[in-house]
Amino acid sequence: MRIHLDQVVVDLASDNNHLIAEWERLFEGWLTTSNPSPPAIIRLTLQACRQLPALPPDPPFFRDNLLSDGSGILSVYRQPQNHVLLHFLDGALVGVPLDPLADNKNPEAHGKVTAQALQNGRFEDVTFTSLAPLLRRQGYFLVHAFAAARNGRCVLIVGATRSGKTTTGLNLLLNGWDLLSNDVVMLRHQAEGIYAYPTPGDVGIRRHTFNLLPQLATCLPSEYPTDQAINISGQQLINGRWAKPCIVNAIFLPKIITGNHSKVIPLPRAVCLAHLMQESIDRWDEPCLQAHINILQHLCKQVNTFSLNLGQDMAQVPKLISTYSR
Repeated sequence: MRIHLDQVVVDLASDNNHLIAEWERLFEGWLTTSNPSPPAIIRLTLQACRQLPALPPDPPFFRDNLLSDGSGILSVYRQPQNHVLLHFLDGALVGVPLDPLADNKNPEAHGKVTAQALQNGRFEDVTFTSLAPLLRRQGYFLVHAFAAARNGRCVLIVGATRSGKTTTGLNLLLNGWDLLSNDVVMLRHQAEGIYAYPTPGDVGIRRHTFNLLPQLATCLPSEYPTDQAINISGQQLINGRWAKPCIVNAIFLPKIITGNHSKVIPLPRAVCLAHLMQESIDRWDEPCLQAHINILQHLCKQVNTFSLNLGQDMAQVPKLISTYSR
């Protein structure tokens, strides 16, 4: 199974029908049957298992402490020959090479996943986290953001879970903007500046979002309920109408407030950079760490950066973003 991400061909391989079906759903509209030359540039091979293999005896050198008990969703172990082992707490173990790309070699990440990793959107995280270091070595850097474009302008909405990031992005789509990505967007440094590239993935819509954006229900296929949280592929949400690659003009960091009126406030570029680094940099990929920091620094110099205080006046938000992203 192959997909094209701009100039990169990604080969996804598995001997398990459930994993293949999940990739087919996640990358709907992006699959290709062509046989480009050279063949797949990067590859991810995953096998299904009932129980993950034993972890290495040495402790991980990286752990993201994202849970209340101090444990991490992702732990990273050093392995021989410039490899690392990514352990996802809820059911995946993937080996990834971190050495520079050789001219005669297609880099491959390979691992095992349990049924638990197919729940709650975790399989998408496993897929993109495993591909991210391989993409970086092709010059593409993933950023945690909602990206939308209109009339040659691109904005990134950057925020943690429940910050209003996805709701703000969906609001833009309902008002004439085109989707580049919901949660993970590819960036690349070109001669003209930093560009964002369309990147497939799921869109998680919470029930409260349907209350804030009632017109959203009319955009969904009939089989999706609007009285509960749903996950829908970006391809289905926009009926395949993806935005073209676009230079990034502005970054907005949303924050939900209790007032009625939304407001845009200029944000120091250094503060924006700190948020981007916190949300997007894989500190465990030490060989590419400086390159990732560099592209985010260039991005923050290139764009206008803002805080976006989200009030109850949802209809005003797209107007504010359009005004400040010029």
